[in-house]
Amino acid sequence: MNITSKPVDWKDLQNKIGIILTQCNFKVEIEKKVSSTRSLIEIDVYAEEIIDNRKYLVLCECKMWNSNIPQLYIHGLRTVVNDIGANKGYIISTSNFQRGAKDSAEHTNIELLTWDGFQQAFFKSWYIKYFQEKLRSMIPTKYDNLAIQFFDDYDLIDKTEFRSLIDKYNALQEISDHFPYYFNNYSNEFADYDKKLPLIHTLDFEDWEYLYFPIPKEILEEVNYLDLLHKLVEFAQPIYNKLDTLNLEYRD
Repeated sequence: MNITSKPVDWKDLQNKIGIILTQCNFKVEIEKKVSSTRSLIEIDVYAEEIIDNRKYLVLCECKMWNSNIPQLYIHGLRTVVNDIGANKGYIISTSNFQRGAKDSAEHTNIELLTWDGFQQAFFKSWYIKYFQEKLRSMIPTKYDNLAIQFFDDYDLIDKTEFRSLIDKYNALQEISDHFPYYFNNYSNEFADYDKKLPLIHTLDFEDWEYLYFPIPKEILEEVNYLDLLHKLVEFAQPIYNKLDTLNLEYRD
């Protein structure tokens, strides 16, 4: 599951990890300096989460290397995690890990993750706490289908323009319906979420329907969830602004 694009450098790796954890409801600090029993240490990504009024502290060390990470870095992070009293330490790398590093991390509170592995490990939390809420806020359902269906005040908008507007509105609703809102926490539904994108291959329409589907191709071909959100909001906002001016919201 690609939450966002691959980082371009070490700083970008730190920042993207921080953004994802923030969107998972962690309180995050980048390059935070903390005092251990031995010295002052800089933590690449320092993240706190409050669960049932208890603090859960995570330390992330980021490696933008071309070669596999050796075991000495595992020993170093284990020491820091124990000194600070963190619950979990992650080493997140754009490469992989040497066999000795993997052996050293086994049966400890240190976890070794590639960039892809990090996204997969936090995807479910990120989807539930951020993506689905953001998607529903940018693709609202507050518009009255009967008002849309029987709208006839074409002095406010050209009839052809209105038809195009409603086609785009309906297409956005179809995209929203493509991503479920509720889940059984004990199911394996998230295992296949790498198959939800790109939309051009996963939405259920025939070739001829795709040709007339009024969503830009760059949105339909997007492979990263966060980038999809950014592109959708730019496309969708003017549509809902126009619907608002036509006064098509539900009325009590």
